[in-house]
Amino acid sequence: MATTLFDERLLPTDIMVRDGYRVRSLRSDDYDYLNLWRKTEIPKIKAVPEFQKRFEAMKKTNSYFVVVVEQISSQKIVSALTLLLEFKFIHEAGQRGRIENFVLADSHCAFSLCIGSTLHSTLIELAKTLGAYKLSCQCDTGSMRYFTAHQYVNIHHFLDQRFETKAPAKWSNPQDAALLFNENLIPTGGIPEGIRARALRSPDDMDQYLKLLEQLTSVGYLSKNDFEQRFATMKTAESYFIVILEDIASSKIIGAASLVTETKYNLNCELRGRVEDVVVDESQRGKKLGVLLNKILVEMAKKLGVFKLSLECKTELIPFYEKFGYKESLKFMAQRFDNVVPPVVTTLD
Repeated sequence: MATTLFDERLLPTDIMVRDGYRVRSLRSDDYDYLNLWRKTEIPKIKAVPEFQKRFEAMKKTNSYFVVVVEQISSQKIVSALTLLLEFKFIHEAGQRGRIENFVLADSHCAFSLCIGSTLHSTLIELAKTLGAYKLSCQCDTGSMRYFTAHQYVNIHHFLDQRFETKAPAKWSNPQDAALLFNENLIPTGGIPEGIRARALRSPDDMDQYLKLLEQLTSVGYLSKNDFEQRFATMKTAESYFIVILEDIASSKIIGAASLVTETKYNLNCELRGRVEDVVVDESQRGKKLGVLLNKILVEMAKKLGVFKLSLECKTELIPFYEKFGYKESLKFMAQRFDNVVPPVVTTLD
């Protein structure tokens, strides 16, 4: 029996949908979803294992919400859009949302605006229901007017770089429950004497790490239980890599940065990476520790088999990130829901 990627009771019921179509979650037998990406028919013997591998990886993380539009008469998927939740320690262990991966069947190009608006409105309401404090997307200059109409504001720049993908390094979660990820993924070259680069630890790093994040943005109150639960969610997902820079002599955390990987159905089902929450303690700035953190994350991304690494930044930081191979490609649009109180939702999980 086919399973849904997420609990469909989370979907809003007051969004207008074109007659003869319905909006639902991606399901474990929706193999034709791959065809929307490839534009050519894929033999089912190849599509089934490829699709199921990604579907299971997405479902495991509880952070992927692929919403599809199905033509009822043909039972064919004609379009889809994805809401990706990214779990954070900032904003009281909140979660931000990203809308991405709009795909549309060639046969329905004439209805692209109508279908796109239905999907987008659905995901905005879904993000609010799930308690996201911010929702963002990337778009080209020509599409900014459309997203502005949906309450988005252009506040940062979106930069990325692509890698020649290689076979990813084989790794598994460490047996040590206190470690977020396998530290063998961290490159050992170029780290100054007296500094250790390591994975985030729970609960030992809680106080120092949260205090460091406060130099970057709002953290709010987190109990020890909140921290441990968020840490466990990230560890289970196997897609969060928070690197800590520690001063060995004082055992003080002096820098941190996050690499988050995303499972994709497009581009041969490769991984995408995002650089997040790069921060250096104010007492250590000017020592090129930000450069060190970025170099570490770039090398880790390559080792993990990431095909593209991206980040968002302010205008004045563009020259800094260009040194690492990033280039501005799209516009970064965002809207905030900080004052939205999520309802209590009982899911099937």
